[in-house]
Amino acid sequence: MTNSKQDPIDIAGAVMKPLQSPVDRPNISLRVDTFSTREEKHDAVLRRVEYADKPGIVYVATHRNAETIAADLQQVGIEAVFFHGGLKAKEREEIQDRFMRGDVPVVAATSAFGMAVDKPDIRFVYHADVSESLESYYQEIGLAGRDNKPAEAVLFYRPQDISSQQYKTGAGNVDTRALESVAQALAHHRRAASRDDLTRETSLSARKLTTIVHKLEEAGAARQLSSGKIKVATGHSIAGIAEAAASQQKQQQDVRKRRLEQMRAYAECRTCRRAYLLRYLGDDFSGPCGNCDRCERAGAKPAKVA
Repeated sequence: MTNSKQDPIDIAGAVMKPLQSPVDRPNISLRVDTFSTREEKHDAVLRRVEYADKPGIVYVATHRNAETIAADLQQVGIEAVFFHGGLKAKEREEIQDRFMRGDVPVVAATSAFGMAVDKPDIRFVYHADVSESLESYYQEIGLAGRDNKPAEAVLFYRPQDISSQQYKTGAGNVDTRALESVAQALAHHRRAASRDDLTRETSLSARKLTTIVHKLEEAGAARQLSSGKIKVATGHSIAGIAEAAASQQKQQQDVRKRRLEQMRAYAECRTCRRAYLLRYLGDDFSGPCGNCDRCERAGAKPAKVA
């Protein structure tokens, strides 16, 4: 895999600036364990958390998996809580505070956890599911070992997980006909339309309407006013609006798929993982690092710095 020099695009279609000067954290051991079945992987996560030095974080892709892992860890005697965007703000704040104080040793969390976490003694960051990108993965494992003491980052990997994530990426398609119906309804209103008006006029569910309006906004074909009403952008034909939204959606899906393929390449690489990760992020580190599973198997010692 070659690393593109183009700026990556986030899921909203905006250009993301590359991470500036990624800092090598040589105290974090990098490892990828590969599994054939979900059950095998799930059991391995539980066992590794059980015997690992704590505190630590287990990152997952879904709300359900966060809750399942936390519950199963509790069943084997590990005090664990779950954290995801489906919780109320007060609940999320309470859980984060408990972890920061050291009252709870393990958090099973989606990527919603970590933005304001600066706990120096985190001993592990495990990923029970692949991250959406290598940039996200790098930032999440960077929570470990900020006290410069040994810490570990392990990705629990099934090749099928990538395919499953890619399928989900394509499953959220909004058909052109639905886009056109919303654009048509907006165009019929001289002034902004409420969501209730649009739901009634298009016969779409409130949830599907929200998705379509969001895609129209991303494409610059509509905007939401401070009143909450939606107004169509001027100077666009109905067909043009739908086409722009569909094109934007396709670009976003392509970016997501490309990022998942980069995660696959990291998980399946045969050389120093730290070198692979840092070079992807723009560093010229060539390895070996001596502190990843690939280097350990090869008996490689850390490269000397001139």
